[in-house]
Amino acid sequence: MSPEVLTIASFVLLIVLVLTGFPTALAIMGAGLACGLIGMGHAFPYMIPQRILTGTLSIYIFAAVPLFIFMGTLLERTGIMERSYSVMYKWLGGLNGGLAVSSVLICTLFAATTGVIGASVTTMGLLAIPAMLKRGYDKSLASGAVCAGGTLGQLIPPSVMLIMYAPMAGVSVVNMFAGAILPGLLLSALFCIYIIIRCRMNPKMGPAIAVEERERFWTKKSLTGGAKYFAPPIFIIVAVLGTIIVGIASPTEAGAMGVAAALILMAVLRRLKWQLVKEAAHSTLLATCMVILIAMSASLFTGAFLGSGCGFVVADFLLGLGLGKWGIFIITLVIITILGMFIDWIGVLYILVPIFGPILISLGFDPLWTGLVICIALQLSFLTPPFAYAIFYLRGLKIGLEIGDLYRGVIPFVILQAIGTALCIAFPQIPLWLPSILYKGF
Repeated sequence: MSPEVLTIASFVLLIVLVLTGFPTALAIMGAGLACGLIGMGHAFPYMIPQRILTGTLSIYIFAAVPLFIFMGTLLERTGIMERSYSVMYKWLGGLNGGLAVSSVLICTLFAATTGVIGASVTTMGLLAIPAMLKRGYDKSLASGAVCAGGTLGQLIPPSVMLIMYAPMAGVSVVNMFAGAILPGLLLSALFCIYIIIRCRMNPKMGPAIAVEERERFWTKKSLTGGAKYFAPPIFIIVAVLGTIIVGIASPTEAGAMGVAAALILMAVLRRLKWQLVKEAAHSTLLATCMVILIAMSASLFTGAFLGSGCGFVVADFLLGLGLGKWGIFIITLVIITILGMFIDWIGVLYILVPIFGPILISLGFDPLWTGLVICIALQLSFLTPPFAYAIFYLRGLKIGLEIGDLYRGVIPFVILQAIGTALCIAFPQIPLWLPSILYKGF
């Protein structure tokens, strides 16, 4: 089989396996095995241990993945997210759309305390959506705000996505962390601005809470007293991101410090129970195994794909389009976005970055900026149907939302994410300014 035919057949087989219901890791592994056996023949079996052992499992920075996941699952059980939201929604409840804005802001705050989105989406789904629906909020606006806000945890450090991308692209995890902060805050601001404008135009979509309810809370004493509930997440942020940014700890060491800080918080809040820690460890084990299995499968697929000469086919095709470097860059983002609709982001990352990354770098794009823009675009995979993880997290909560409400709710936020990505492309200083200030000559 020619490399051209094998290139098309590999991706078609991959999409077909995913659509027929195979787990993502098995679908990617099956497509990789087929591509390797056909394209590389007897040489392929010798490549398998090299790709898995030296290509994936030997990457030291991956040790930070279970630590950050464990930190997030521990924090989920402290109850601090619930306390912070109870304060925020009363502070902003007098604003049309204030509860939805509060949801996005709390998700933004807690995005900086965990590298996975499951905890944020499910917790805010249980807290915020019933409160919004009770007060007459539009179902699509309520669900869209929680889904979009919850996905910020995949971009804002300490993001597992950034940790996994950096070693593949040969860039610093610390620089990736610093560069992702402003784009994450930009997306959060776009979400909030949209909600405020939409609810100002149509107040029925996000009614303000009753005056009597606000007056019971809105006093000087309650304002200063409520602020104390934001101390725990700020403590975690300082313990993790603070130590990374000032150079005290590496990402792996900061992950361990985050776990220690989470355990201290649980003890202070009298939530440190063996059963809760055990549940958090079990959830961490399942999530970490899923991440590593998909990473190994995708690494195998990429090795077979490149080893069979398919990478040259993709490069020749893109360079032969005559669209210039920016045209190729936009096509790459479109392909990443489309594939993200069907495949887990880990698979997309490990399949496409080794293929498209060298092409983009050869065209003169900055590796750090390229990685940050790709990660921002990949965040769309959590909101874009049919396999939008944020939607299915909410759907599984059984809180009175129909699948149509969820799909309609995410559409405006998908557009806002695309606008945010476009802004980071048009103004490279948005993702690059903070790393350039903090790590000159790093």
